[in-house]
Amino acid sequence: MPINTLASFFLSLVLSIIGFKIYLKYFKSFLPKYVRDYGPKSHLAKQGTPTMGGAVIWLSTLITLLILAPNREIIASLLLITGYAFIGGIDDYLGIKKKSSQPSKARYKFAIECIITLIWLLTVKHFSIFDLKADFLLFHITSTFWIYVFETLFIVGMANAVNETDGVDGLAGTITSILLVFIFMMFKDTNLSLLTLALLGGLSVFLFYNAHPAKLIMGDVGSLSLGSSIAVLGIIVGKEWIVLILGVVFLIEAFSVMLQVPYYKLTKKRIFKMTPIHHHFELSGWSEPQIVTRFSLLTLIAAILGVFINGPKW
Repeated sequence: MPINTLASFFLSLVLSIIGFKIYLKYFKSFLPKYVRDYGPKSHLAKQGTPTMGGAVIWLSTLITLLILAPNREIIASLLLITGYAFIGGIDDYLGIKKKSSQPSKARYKFAIECIITLIWLLTVKHFSIFDLKADFLLFHITSTFWIYVFETLFIVGMANAVNETDGVDGLAGTITSILLVFIFMMFKDTNLSLLTLALLGGLSVFLFYNAHPAKLIMGDVGSLSLGSSIAVLGIIVGKEWIVLILGVVFLIEAFSVMLQVPYYKLTKKRIFKMTPIHHHFELSGWSEPQIVTRFSLLTLIAAILGVFINGPKW
């Protein structure tokens, strides 16, 4: 393993330790989280918990990679991740300013994400930075038009799926960490290793503070940037399907919302007690640590399946 690959983890770790110390000392009072009043009643206790902790993860990853590996593949990856970090950060800021858990219209945010993603895809394809293979295992797209469509849906969908999962202390960060570790072990690619380890360095410190009961929350700046990071990893290795398998919890969370909302609008009945689905299990009596543990076990099972299909590379 190249020395700068290992350094990627430890530099990001150190930067995150420093970053979160500064964050908790100087900024937490300015960044209170506003909890939706129609969510689980137990979550009302989270009101005022500092949010936007994901900004430290993003910054530590950004600085680490610009120092250790400022090549065009890494810079291209960071551009997309940064774009999503800004979208999430603006939404977090508006939420604080408006004292609301949902400050912006979802359709507007979705449209902006699609535009940014499509521009990014066109750019990396034009300059031959990444080979867009659109490999989803069961089907491999060859049409240029449909490659852009499916890759856009893949990136936007994964970013928002992680965002939906970020509703229980430690859940999104733990699931993402497991996914990153397995992807790091499965593929021998220097840029992928640098990116995964830099993200893991920041996430390690974040999870220390985000363990139940959380002292801080990652916010949309964290969940959207992490989700886009995971999608970029799939594009780097040319196997988008591996991210979908390892990220099965993210998909379940997203699909639970996609099923519940239109079904309720049509029938005024619910499939689940509440979505995203982790809230359904909360209302069914599961504690937050139980949800994190059981969803993590599901991720481990999915990861083993992914290793079996792909074949280990160690």
